[in-house]
Amino acid sequence: MPIWIEIPLLIVVILGMLIGFFGLFLVFFPGLTVIWVSILVWGISTLFNYHVGPWTFTLTIATFVVITMLMLLGNVLDNIFMVGGARAKGASWWGILLSFLGMILVSIFLTPIAGLGAAFLILFLIELIRIKNTKAALRSMTSMAAGCGWAVFARLGIAVLMISLFVMWFLVLN
Repeated sequence: MPIWIEIPLLIVVILGMLIGFFGLFLVFFPGLTVIWVSILVWGISTLFNYHVGPWTFTLTIATFVVITMLMLLGNVLDNIFMVGGARAKGASWWGILLSFLGMILVSIFLTPIAGLGAAFLILFLIELIRIKNTKAALRSMTSMAAGCGWAVFARLGIAVLMISLFVMWFLVLN
């Protein structure tokens, strides 16, 4: 690929990865997926280093497969931490489901931060109505919030691994 195409493309890919990385601080933003799509764009545009040779091509594909598996793992862990935190303190599946739906809807019409606040409030209200115990409903809500915090740390670690693999791909396999 000519350098006058490679440099702007690399800048776009790096910007995509940065957007994905900093988006990880928002609970519902698919930052790992954004990072993965950015790396996929690079892979497709460079034909996964097919032109370099069969071993390099194979290593590049293997690297991308690992990056893909990390992205999938991170997206699953994200939900496990959030749901697991609330379930550990007795929250109902309906409460969790409705809180997630509320988060999505409020985020679409207002802001992501308002969506997150709505998710916690909805879970608290549903659990309060269901069990009629303010302290237990509050424990479910705070446990879900703690799960969100742990999910952010897990996603950040996975994102660092994904980006590190891309850097290795770019520096070593090109």
